[in-house]
Amino acid sequence: MQGRVLTSDGRARPGVLVSDGRTVTATAHDGTFSLRPEGRFVFVTRPAGFRADRWFVPADADDVTFVLTPEPDPFPYRFVHVSDLHVSDPELNRAVYPQPVEMGSAEALTEFLSAVPHRAGDVSSVIATGDLTDFGSDGEFDALRKAVDSSPLPVHLLPGNHDHLAGSTAFEMSVTRTGYVMHGADPTGYERNLGPRWYSFDLAGGLHVVALDWHTHELGIDHEEQNAWLRADLESVPAGTPWILLSHDQPWHSILDGLPRRPLATFSGHRHTSRVVEVDGTLHVNTPTPLFASLDYAPPSFRVVTWDGDRIGLQTRAVAPTGLERATFEVPGIPRPLPAAARWRHQLSGAGHRAPARVDGDEVFLGVKHEDTASGAVEALSLVDGTRRWLAELGSSVKGTPAVTADAVYAVEVVGDVVCLDRATGAQRWRVASPDPLRLFAYTDPVVAQGLVIVGDLSHLRALDAETGALRWDRLDLAPYQTLVGHATPLVVGDTLVVGSCPVPLSLMGLDLHTGETRWPTAEATGRPVLQGDTPVGTALHDEVGDAFYLPTPGRTVKVDPTGRTVWSAPTSLPFNPATPVATPHGVAVADAGHAIVLLDREDGHELWRTPITTASPFPMASYTRTPHPVFAPPTLSDDLLLVPGLDGALHVLDARTGEHLREVPLGVPVAASLTLAGDVAIAVDVDGGVTAIDLGAVR
Repeated sequence: MQGRVLTSDGRARPGVLVSDGRTVTATAHDGTFSLRPEGRFVFVTRPAGFRADRWFVPADADDVTFVLTPEPDPFPYRFVHVSDLHVSDPELNRAVYPQPVEMGSAEALTEFLSAVPHRAGDVSSVIATGDLTDFGSDGEFDALRKAVDSSPLPVHLLPGNHDHLAGSTAFEMSVTRTGYVMHGADPTGYERNLGPRWYSFDLAGGLHVVALDWHTHELGIDHEEQNAWLRADLESVPAGTPWILLSHDQPWHSILDGLPRRPLATFSGHRHTSRVVEVDGTLHVNTPTPLFASLDYAPPSFRVVTWDGDRIGLQTRAVAPTGLERATFEVPGIPRPLPAAARWRHQLSGAGHRAPARVDGDEVFLGVKHEDTASGAVEALSLVDGTRRWLAELGSSVKGTPAVTADAVYAVEVVGDVVCLDRATGAQRWRVASPDPLRLFAYTDPVVAQGLVIVGDLSHLRALDAETGALRWDRLDLAPYQTLVGHATPLVVGDTLVVGSCPVPLSLMGLDLHTGETRWPTAEATGRPVLQGDTPVGTALHDEVGDAFYLPTPGRTVKVDPTGRTVWSAPTSLPFNPATPVATPHGVAVADAGHAIVLLDREDGHELWRTPITTASPFPMASYTRTPHPVFAPPTLSDDLLLVPGLDGALHVLDARTGEHLREVPLGVPVAASLTLAGDVAIAVDVDGGVTAIDLGAVR
């Protein structure tokens, strides 16, 4: 192939990279290039300050001219990062997802893109890191294109695993060469509709941007071709050029090892979560979904990324009303008044989300998360007046609630590191590094029992010595490595450790606490991993009445006996409800995520009462929902009352026996975490990271 690269005024543009996805060449002084294409496309690396209306052509094209048109080149350069749009065919998603769900649509995406300049300010472009469609059908790609074409800003696209489904709902799973459970790929639909699956371009300030097809790389379909092209691309830009990597999922060693130099940052999605960590000098940014609530129960959100020539800066924002744009991600910077029913309020150094406080004696312990930087913390407060006793800064967010003993505090960073802190001072006693900081997304609480600290997800569950951090046992065979973040904290019942996760393993499991050996089930549950079944999406309740477990699962509340056998299941209104059921003298209370609290009969699961809560809320948090809803956190039993914190910024007080809605107490800020009772107060953690001591006498 012979071709040339010109600017829009007809002048030759030398030194521009052109590639067929295998080899990389640069234009000569007269703008010409020559290639013998081996790939399906030939594309140009668009220089900073230029756009190309046609930036790729089929590999069998004859005479090729790429025309670069100047465009504003602001510096520092700012762009919006989004991922997992899931523009969906409703008929197809009804065949796969527990209903009802609100996936992406052309209308929702068009509305989001049109609002980006208003929500994000002076950004210059949008980058979407895959799962642009839900099933990779031509109809979905057509809807996606129409929405993207309407965008007031340029949109850079790359594929995700859903974009390679070719309209299929089969999801035939297998384990990849790196141990990852993943379905197969047919990338022809993406190429037919959108073009090259890996490419590069440049931004202002000398930042080089590389996009890869993570899914086919992970499956081993074309990993050697992508690795070779990536090295060739990086070796074709000046030595020392800063660069960032775009990948649908968090890139692993199979991509990062052996490169000429490490990226400044990687940007990914896939998991529908928020995680910002630094590993070996690279900032790894995993961004939630913008069109519906994520699988880590974050509201619809996006990131504003700033490149200032030296470093990458982040600002994570919820798609929310003014004043709540930073909810669940960072401290809002807006003072909140003390609620009338509160004794005190303390502002954490970071945001709050689903993790409640831990109260022990006269102290309150909380994890702190930051979603703009690779940092986190643990804070200890006085229960009496909320003053901070100490703050221990850590290397990444703490998503769960710390565990506490008489003299120590244990916390797990989202990267997977486990730290033991001195209870009196917050000083670090020991730290155990993550077994896989790139792949581990640690959201569950540590569990301390009988001299052990239990941490990790079910692809790598670990028992550490509580005094020293030494490994006592681990299990790598409970579940293969898979996409969904685990939210089910293990339970200790006697000397049995009860564990579960969604979508695998396919049932609860009981392990020997001290050895990790499996006690039950005695037969392996069969079936393929799906987003339906008796697999917990949140922490289970162990109810001493009847020695049973009650699980929040996709679309149902499930009762399980002490051997892991399902006894009954009751439907829920929304499919992804992580709220732990609550034992009461009258039955099991469930936050039917969305709009009600329900009391279920212990014997057969039938509804004893249902109390709707239909107040207005600023955003949704139940996964795959776009419509705001007030009920999310589980209720808390206080004597004869159920206390229900809401996303509407109120505390709803219900009669535990009858379900009568007695009163509504203003809190001022949405609360997504359960309350923690401590004598005559209840500790609430709101989405701003505000910790409030609610006077129980004032709400009765």
